[in-house]
Amino acid sequence: MGSSVIASCPCGVDEQIMIGGGMMNYETCCLFPCSCDSCNSLVEENILSEKLRCPKCKASDPIPYTDPRLEGEKGEHEVVQWGEHSLTNGAYICPKCKKPTLRFQPDGLCWD
Repeated sequence: MGSSVIASCPCGVDEQIMIGGGMMNYETCCLFPCSCDSCNSLVEENILSEKLRCPKCKASDPIPYTDPRLEGEKGEHEVVQWGEHSLTNGAYICPKCKKPTLRFQPDGLCWD
């Protein structure tokens, strides 16, 4: 079962992001937030896909928020976890303003 988080930054980013996969596709799909440097957007992408592609600008290099390069401040607690992929309550690099001020919080939505 998947869940969702709210990603927010003081610069104005405020997005609901789906995490994980459903009963029918959990082995091949893990939706997760990614940063696209080409269009400076926060997007959700299937990080189990062989080739990631930004759904907004079609760039082939979105960076999943599992990448340590996007971690600005280590968090103390896990906000969400799917398999080996997780987000904490720390701060991450925002794709829009490029500052370590993007935070994820649980949304409470579960989906299948």
